[in-house]
Parts: sequence; C-alpha cells; structure tokens
Amino acid sequence: MRYLFIAACLLILPTPANASASLKPEQATYTVSRDGKAIGTATYSLAPNSDGSWTLRSQTRGTSGMAKLLGLDVREDSTFTLRDGKLQGLRYRYEQDATFKHKQRSVDFDTSTMQIHVRDNGKDFRYALVDGAIDRSAVAVALGLALADGATSVTLPVAVRDRIETQQFSAHAKTPIEVPAGKFDATQIDRTDTPGKVMKSWYAGGLLPIRVEQPQHDGAAIVMERK
Repeated sequence: MRYLFIAACLLILPTPANASASLKPEQATYTVSRDGKAIGTATYSLAPNSDGSWTLRSQTRGTSGMAKLLGLDVREDSTFTLRDGKLQGLRYRYEQDATFKHKQRSVDFDTSTMQIHVRDNGKDFRYALVDGAIDRSAVAVALGLALADGATSVTLPVAVRDRIETQQFSAHAKTPIEVPAGKFDATQIDRTDTPGKVMKSWYAGGLLPIRVEQPQHDGAAIVMERK
C-alpha cells in the first residue's frame, strides 16, 4: 500500500537568481486514514549522511481496522543529493510486510552506466538516467524545496517501475488548514498530469507536508495529517 507521496534534462523549476532553498533535517509524524477512518501512523525523518547525501526514511504501520489485522508495515529509504538547486536520486529501497504478502522494490541511479536499475519483486528493469531524476518518495522533499523557492508550478522526472514519469504540479495561494498538529496557513499543491482524482499536498514552511491526500485505484482516498 502506498501512502505517500511525488523526461530528459528537465529542471525542477526555474530557480530565483538570489539563492535556492537548502536541505535541513526534519522529522514528522502523521495519522493515516482511509476514507475518514483511522488505519495507521507514519513517521518520516530527513537527515544528512556522512558523504554529503541525504536520506528520507519513513515507516508506516497499521494500527486499526484491516491494516492492523494484516500487520501492515511499510518502510522506505530514499537517498539523494542536492545539486544546483534540485534533487538527484542515488538509491531507493521499499519493503512492505503484511500477512500473506511481502513486497520489495529498489531503485539505483547508476551514474557510471547512466542507467536507472529497478528491481521490483524479482523483476528487473533498466532505462536511461536523466538529469534530476528522483524516486517517488523524494517527490515530497522536491516539492517542499520548490515551494520554499517560491514556485507556482513544478515539473519532476520521477523513476517509476519501467520508465521516467514526468510529473507536473501546480500550487495554490495560501489558505488556513487544521490538522492534529494545529492550525496553519498552508500552500496546497496538486498533481496536474493525471486525469480524475489527483494527489494533493499542503506545506506550511517545512520540506515535509503537513497533509497529503492520495487517491487509490479502488476509488478510496488515503489521507496523512501531521500530528
């Protein structure tokens, strides 16, 4: 189950001439609900590594309903660098454990061969590495950086199972929003390249969102809210 959250030589966005936003350590805990019913909690941690790279680490656990009965436990590690104001993916690891079901996925951004290598439950995929390519978990940080730089639209090359997917986002004006962590004036940013229901995120000054709405294939909606 995927809760969260975000083309050759695409830039994240035009960067203001003065300075780009920088990466900063950040931690966040979220309530996770499905169609308004609580199902779990998620913890996120963004921290630097000794080699100058950064890792966004998350864990989502089922605490109620079917997610608890299945023992749902999802772990993601996304490692990347910041170059010229945009993220560049290095590696990504995903593991999902639940009763009768285990999923694994890894993504390696190999600069020596200029290829992206994806391993998805025993299947291998390789395709060309492009500038600024990131994994799906790193999208959350890329959007936070873009909004900190004052962007109103964002284009991201995201490595998915068998290709680079060009994801596009559009920001709205700030609006009041309330989550378990409190009341905020937040910027809503929507994914615009997918038809029908779209992923929506809200940011209030940090690199991680305070709220995320993620539509599911079965028509349900997963919501994460900062607590």
